[in-house]
Amino acid sequence: MNEAFVEYWLALVLTTIPENLGNLDPISKFVKVRKALVAVALQVFRVGNIVGCVHVIPEIATNRKTRDGQNERWIVNSHIDLATWNDVYN
Repeated sequence: MNEAFVEYWLALVLTTIPENLGNLDPISKFVKVRKALVAVALQVFRVGNIVGCVHVIPEIATNRKTRDGQNERWIVNSHIDLATWNDVYN
């Protein structure tokens, strides 16, 4: 067995910070998040550490954009189970 080769399953993730202390928005009933500081915005995680799926919906109504034209705030729809996710995206 060649022990020089080790396989890792990793994910490059744009990390976010919850707004309003992570409390639900009173109107949408979803958590709102914003992009983390540049120093920690992109992180690598082991795929095995991912425990669920969410839809991350750009919050276009506020029109807050970063210099590169990308949204910096999102609404997180965590009301989706893995079976529904697979039905929609498979």
